[in-house]
Amino acid sequence: MSLAFVKETFELDSITTDSDGNAFAIKRINLRENMRHQLLQVDLFEDAIPRVRGGAEERPNVELAISPYPLVPTLMPYSQGAPVQSNRYPSAGDGSVLFKANGDLFPEQHTDFKQFPSKQIASGLYDAFYANHVYLNFHLMGLPDTEYGNIALSFYMVLDDTKVPVLESAIGILAESHNAMCSELMSQGHMVSRETLYGSVFPMWRYGGIRPEHTLSASATGQFWLPIATTDSEQMSTTAQIRSAVKQARAMQPFDASFGDKFPDWLKFMLPAGIISGEIRDAWPPTKYHDNGNLMML
Repeated sequence: MSLAFVKETFELDSITTDSDGNAFAIKRINLRENMRHQLLQVDLFEDAIPRVRGGAEERPNVELAISPYPLVPTLMPYSQGAPVQSNRYPSAGDGSVLFKANGDLFPEQHTDFKQFPSKQIASGLYDAFYANHVYLNFHLMGLPDTEYGNIALSFYMVLDDTKVPVLESAIGILAESHNAMCSELMSQGHMVSRETLYGSVFPMWRYGGIRPEHTLSASATGQFWLPIATTDSEQMSTTAQIRSAVKQARAMQPFDASFGDKFPDWLKFMLPAGIISGEIRDAWPPTKYHDNGNLMML
């Protein structure tokens, strides 16, 4: 493990929004090349109280993000209320974002940031990337053509750098550069109705999880899935009998019927290869080799 500690500041004495009320700023931090950087810890601190314009109903909002490449503003709104704030960064769960924090700017007060991952998780991250740099992204959303200022932020990052082959590094950088090309509009939810959900999903909550009688009996621990009595010695089962039990367990059943005719549905794991693929030969034919030691294939 080779730890790298990055302490960096982000300071702007003055920043002016455009006609849409947006202002963007970035800062690049160089890292070692041909490394897999695993982001272990992130901390954010506001060093000064920002200079805020406008009243309580017009207070600006800010987005802060750490990413391998500069974040591209999207066409999605940050707030649809008055004033409308548009062109927010990609969501925190996007693959191009390593860390993100949002906050409201109040006059004469420190900003109360809401961050992703949370403060608890941010002290033990496991995000990995291959780019030889990270970017601090800053987005302020306020009144159009308005000057704000006294932005002073400090970042602390702990990275675990691991040397990797050049090919792995190149492929990783290529993937990250493609992730940085974010979608400008996202709509990922799939609308369903209550009628659609009935009977279309796993139905145990509705039908009580109907199980075969063998799994509900008091002697199930002793029987497991073989039909034996609790006080008798176990009888040997033939391969054909076991295959028959597996077939019953794997049979398709109606959605409100028992999971398997006689044996439970979980009777399909950890089975010997001969039970699944067929009988195993008692004696395999002897192998023959060429003079160079290669096995003869027939």
